[in-house]
Amino acid sequence: MTLTAKRYANALFDAAPADVRDAIAGELQSIGEVLQDEGARMAVTNPDLPAAARERACTKLAEGAHPLVQNFVKVLLHRRREAVLLDVAPAFRELVLASRGEVEGVLESAGPLGATMIDSLAETASRLSGQKVTLRVQENPELIGGVRMRVGNTLFDSSVATAIDDLERKLMSAPL
Repeated sequence: MTLTAKRYANALFDAAPADVRDAIAGELQSIGEVLQDEGARMAVTNPDLPAAARERACTKLAEGAHPLVQNFVKVLLHRRREAVLLDVAPAFRELVLASRGEVEGVLESAGPLGATMIDSLAETASRLSGQKVTLRVQENPELIGGVRMRVGNTLFDSSVATAIDDLERKLMSAPL
């Protein structure tokens, strides 16, 4: 997420009434998902395309969206900042969650986790961070076992891979 995207997300967040922020976050997420496609991304961000073609693509993206989102896309077009559309959704979602005293975290595990384990880890993260934590779960076989959780700028790492790395570091630094 770029600093420019954060600035534009802040401006949009400030302009949006509290009752429509969740809807706007969803619409920005949908736009971001569409832009994951290489063709759509190039139609919106390629500076070699005529401005009229980029404008048509962006207008199509924002079609049916909240008027604030439509105006936001027009501002980005006017300022030639179409690339901001790629990163603005997570920045805006972060602001919406922060306004409710919530934060989103990422939980990595080597294999699938049960719902009770995820809930327990979310409660622990909430207690440690002082905010309500919503966890997004990802599988990462490189962890071998255990879990790694990132909440904001804090990393909680109890993975087997890290334990092995720590053990290796201690063994390598031990005198012979």
